[in-house]
Amino acid sequence: MKRKFTKMVVLFLVTALLLSISGCAQNAETKASSESPSNGDTPETAITDIKLEFAKNFNVQYFSNGMKIVTDAMGNKMLLLNEGQTAPIKFDDLPTVTIPLQNTVYTSTTQVGYLRAFNDDALFDSISGVRLTADEWDFDAMKSRMLNGKIVDIGSNTAMTTTYDHEIIQSLNPNLLFLTGGGMNADIEKLVGMLDQSNIPYLIDGSSGEDDYRGTMEWIKFFAAFYNLDQEAETYFEEAMSRIDEVVAKTKDQPKPKVGWAIVAMGKAYVEDAGSKSAKMIRAAGAEYLFDGIGDDTNSVTNITIEELYELLSKGDILINRGMPKYGPDKKSITDQAPALAELEIFAQDRVWQITDNFWNSYHNIDKKYLELAAIFHPDLFPDVEFENFILMPDVAQ
Repeated sequence: MKRKFTKMVVLFLVTALLLSISGCAQNAETKASSESPSNGDTPETAITDIKLEFAKNFNVQYFSNGMKIVTDAMGNKMLLLNEGQTAPIKFDDLPTVTIPLQNTVYTSTTQVGYLRAFNDDALFDSISGVRLTADEWDFDAMKSRMLNGKIVDIGSNTAMTTTYDHEIIQSLNPNLLFLTGGGMNADIEKLVGMLDQSNIPYLIDGSSGEDDYRGTMEWIKFFAAFYNLDQEAETYFEEAMSRIDEVVAKTKDQPKPKVGWAIVAMGKAYVEDAGSKSAKMIRAAGAEYLFDGIGDDTNSVTNITIEELYELLSKGDILINRGMPKYGPDKKSITDQAPALAELEIFAQDRVWQITDNFWNSYHNIDKKYLELAAIFHPDLFPDVEFENFILMPDVAQ
């Protein structure tokens, strides 16, 4: 009996020793894991995906150690690492970039515009190249940096064409390039080919492809992720949506003028489709869209004849010209191409407005665009609005 009891004690002690060793090893592993969150061999835990209300063309996935995986408009993924972090082995196949960003090329003014929301001029130090000249910017943070050479122009942009200077982009060797979505024309195809060949990482910005301007504005969350300003972007966006809701509520039961959104370019007429985000914004701001029935299910523009445009505008109250002043600053720039339009009451009674030159580089204030449209449609309801995104077109510019 004594020998049997001794054997049981020995067995118990051995088992306890093994459990103790195992527990110590687990504790050591846990401690090492908590002390080294950036270790490439450490498994990471995804916390959540970003909350999106309107945008459909991007995603941000957040991890427990501050890493993020962003998905762009074309489904391309990129791992965002904070300073000192290395990519976990399971993400070896993903391209990476260190955040907050440095040495970044923005190919569109709309992308740069999102950074204006955070009232931090230092953010613009992260930009090394952009497709616009210094004199075309309407705010000093970009203008001054381009004038002193900190940011260079990487291409040209006209009413009908866009080009990129490949040599300049290659010389910058950016850590990341944001490419504008919306179709692979010849210039973009050549640019993508160069980027691939030069191993320059890039992501596709699909903000303009959203079918609602509120979704376009929500891309502020995408760009904020690259600067660790995620919470600030969330708060900013929610406050902006509240202001839009106030505009919608205030104009909901008011008489609705008939409003069209179009452009005459090179003698041809193009109207924003009835399913476009511009048409949706007009309706939300308290008007009836004049071109309903044209592209009801598409977020694009449709080419119609000048005669068709004349017929539609003859039934309308207000025209929003989507052409910027630098390409045509007055009604004469339209009627020179389509003389018959000068006969319309809309033109004769000063009811033609156009977007301003800074309309596209101010996507951070889309809520202000809703407010300004509501003030155009219902001036008595919004008498104190100062216009930054829209301007009444004169007969002839001074």
